Amino acid sequence: MAPPLKRPMYPPGHPKGPTAGKDVQIMKWGVHRYETGVLPRPEDGFTVDFGMALKEAVKVVIQPAEGIQATGSIGQATFDVIWEYLDDYRRQQYRRWTPPTPAPPPTPIPQLGPLYVGGASALANDLTHRTDGLEGVEGSVWPAYDDGWIIGRTILAVENIEVYEQSSSLGGDAFFAKGESKLRYWHGHLASPVPWTGKTFRRGEPVGRIASMARAHTHLGINAVPLIGHDLAHHTDYTHGAPTVGAQLAERLSLA
Repeated sequence: MAPPLKRPMYPPGHPKGPTAGKDVQIMKWGVHRYETGVLPRPEDGFTVDFGMALKEAVKVVIQPAEGIQATGSIGQATFDVIWEYLDDYRRQQYRRWTPPTPAPPPTPIPQLGPLYVGGASALANDLTHRTDGLEGVEGSVWPAYDDGWIIGRTILAVENIEVYEQSSSLGGDAFFAKGESKLRYWHGHLASPVPWTGKTFRRGEPVGRIASMARAHTHLGINAVPLIGHDLAHHTDYTHGAPTVGAQLAERLSLA
């Protein structure tokens, strides 16, 4: 009697395939012995890769003959059939084999909102300059973008945040906040008073208003070091053209 299947095996073309590993190599031996010519043994032996030849042998020959849905994948029912054609040595190999630990899923991209009602998501913005006076604070240069451009405009939390320090800016007031995503923010050029330390905001809740100043705007510095280990790419001269925040996070977090 076959033991429980340790993991399904998927062929090329399957969203979860192709599977590679010692278990696939062992299955090839059983398929090879199922019927003469169904899966010829290569001169240098069977590999660990689930290739098209194995898929065709399983899908076209074994599964139809055994009354199993012809998918080309090896699940428990197909495994049970192939097991009967394995010799004792390869059965013992399978019993001793341990499936590899699955890779952890990638960190989800933070779903950042806009700084004001009707504005673009922070993910859609590129970073045009650094935050003056903060270079090196918490290991970041706090790359930033400016937005809002209307005195008194209500500024929103781009994600769930907690204020952890008050600050100041040349024009208005400022504060530091840590996001639920691990991103950290410096909100600048806001009217006084700014939120107190420990104050929390949900994404989309007002955190302040743009201060009265020449070329009124708000400044959002983003420290990505706690999330991705380094600063986001940015320009330093207030010009556009750097990759957007969203594009950079998507690329970096997919590799995490």
